[in-house]
Amino acid sequence: MADIFPYFNEMKQEREFDGYTIFDNSGYPDISYNLKTEERSSVSSDGSVSTDESSALVPCSQFIEEPSESSLEITDLSVKSADEVPKQCVVCLEPTKCYHYDVPSCTGCKTFFRRCLITGKRYKCQFGGKCEITRGEDCRGCRFERCLISGMNAAAIQYPTGIDVNKIVENVKQLKRKLIEDNRPVVSKMLPTYSETEERRDIDFLLYLEAKQRKLRESDYDPQYLYALNLRDILERTSELSLADKYEKPPNWPIDLSKFIEKVQNCQRNREKGICIKSCGNNGEKQKCKKLFMAVDVILTIEMAKILPIFNYLSLNDREVLMRHVVIVNMLLTQGFYSYQQHLDVIIFPNGIIPIKVDQELGRGNQLKYETHRRTVECLSRVALEPEHFVLLKAIIYCHPAVEGLSNEAREIIDRFHQKYSRILLRHLQNTLGGVAGASKFGEIISLISTYFHFAEKAKQVHLLQVIQMHPNRRDHKIKHRLLNECMQ
Repeated sequence: MADIFPYFNEMKQEREFDGYTIFDNSGYPDISYNLKTEERSSVSSDGSVSTDESSALVPCSQFIEEPSESSLEITDLSVKSADEVPKQCVVCLEPTKCYHYDVPSCTGCKTFFRRCLITGKRYKCQFGGKCEITRGEDCRGCRFERCLISGMNAAAIQYPTGIDVNKIVENVKQLKRKLIEDNRPVVSKMLPTYSETEERRDIDFLLYLEAKQRKLRESDYDPQYLYALNLRDILERTSELSLADKYEKPPNWPIDLSKFIEKVQNCQRNREKGICIKSCGNNGEKQKCKKLFMAVDVILTIEMAKILPIFNYLSLNDREVLMRHVVIVNMLLTQGFYSYQQHLDVIIFPNGIIPIKVDQELGRGNQLKYETHRRTVECLSRVALEPEHFVLLKAIIYCHPAVEGLSNEAREIIDRFHQKYSRILLRHLQNTLGGVAGASKFGEIISLISTYFHFAEKAKQVHLLQVIQMHPNRRDHKIKHRLLNECMQ
């Protein structure tokens, strides 16, 4: 099975650790290990392969703290004091004693990064981003990517007069986000090792997980083998996010919505005539369109939660209680956000299907469903939610402490993580927008939590009505889709 994190790719090989294994029996990352050595390989110009072992920083602990009383308290997430003299450049690993653009870096990398941004030149690696800059290989594309992932602050550069600084800073954010979403080799090499602040590392970790979830969601991944399981069964399994690189986007997506509606109408007419439903669709076309995104989105929402650090510190019972309360909330938030990113005002699925438009054409419109599918997108458009805000809001909802049935110990842990992610969001907004504007934006985003809990209750009502009105031939729905029905209760 493919590994979830690229920097865990070597996990199944024998390694020397301080008494820990990377994955425990549950299949979740063990966050308390200390990596002693890391074997690295490189290909020289003559084609020979060489390996060596060098010290490596702890990958996972850069993102995740131990859940002790002190570490779970809200702490200052600012950059380390400049009084702490660095020893090497985080880009090329050459010796340095200076900070440039908020990260330990040498004069050469500082000058290179500044020149790239001012001139607007974009370098592309001819070898897919696999060059070893730290071994002296001269590749400007890989060097620039390392500058981005290391956290060099574009806003800290002194630019010549006439340069649009805001445009450059925004471009840098987009380039870095694209590197993470595309899972470029530099991400696995650097992201776990260094980022400009603990706050930024947490955000990048969440963005990385979201990219994995999105890749599965927008692929031909269709885990029908999970549909009939209950929530507890799903929580005991290893995460499906490890499969993200095994699936591709179907070539026929987005499908023609009008043709899809026409096929469904033909199926309805055949059903009324008593013709077997299986006759609808040709050459597996029906099966391709029948991916049940509500079920898939529920599953992926659970799968992402299982990788979050908080879940490692909760009992199975507490995990089940928490997920039962928040899974539909974050499912709707995810559906709404990706529809909003496509500049739509209503939920659309990755294959191009717009559920409420299909319902309207088939004469089965539901006003409650119509309002829910529109408002879940409209409120995000009003707040102008960005990817960083989105993943932090999801994390805050995952850590919702006001859940009946949680143990006291679990509620305390969840509340600390809830405060932590809330503080990260606030500081991120204030760093980018300023103190007052950031605090105001924070209030707008946090207000979405109660809104989406309200949407979740409405979605459950819609689902119940649909099950009640279901055709007699589909009365086995409760068994085939046990997980979806359980989460919708």
